[in-house]
Amino acid sequence: MRPSIAAMSEMPGPKVYNVWWGDYHGGTQRQRGIYQYTVSPFAQNPTKHLFRHYLFNAYRRISQQFVYFAVPITIGYSVYAWAKRKDAWQNSKAGHLAQHGGH
Repeated sequence: MRPSIAAMSEMPGPKVYNVWWGDYHGGTQRQRGIYQYTVSPFAQNPTKHLFRHYLFNAYRRISQQFVYFAVPITIGYSVYAWAKRKDAWQNSKAGHLAQHGGH
């Protein structure tokens, strides 16, 4: 089996139009205004020491913010526990007798 012409043609090279990309008049012409950027070698591996430095940095940051999330959580849980106890007492036999008398 013979390969097709499209399979035998070359891929477009750098900065050159290729005929099979739709430029049928003019052949191959140079492209202008193409810029190539690269990443700095210092920015290619931003997660190099992520796990090693995470333990100490996370402990420091969480301990600084501890008051801001521990106090509201403690108050919220205290209100929740008080409401559960009060609801259980109000729905008990002793709660009914204390609130409504003896009926």
